[in-house]
Amino acid sequence: MNDKLIQSQQRLHDSLFELYMDGGLELYLAGTRGLKRDLIIRLETSALTPEKGEIIHYYAVNRWDEEDEFDEWAKPSVALTAEAEAIIGVNNDQLDGCRSTDVVLDDFCEFAEI
Repeated sequence: MNDKLIQSQQRLHDSLFELYMDGGLELYLAGTRGLKRDLIIRLETSALTPEKGEIIHYYAVNRWDEEDEFDEWAKPSVALTAEAEAIIGVNNDQLDGCRSTDVVLDDFCEFAEI
């Protein structure tokens, strides 16, 4: 490539990066709830496959606003196996006081706006 084209591409890259950084910082400083919402979602299940288990931990956080968060464990309809307890690091006694998975799922869907 010729020198002029390389310099032009570098200037374009730098200005786009600067625009991205300034815009991201602006959103962060303005408080971003409602302006931009990108959820990072993590779910944990009671078994190794979806056919055999159900979701027992619902977690989501807005990557632009860490206070915009949902984090709740749910009591499964069928008790965890010893293998599942070992993998997840949570036991049935810890989940006894939790709300049922269908109730938590409804609240999670409302939070995630789905």
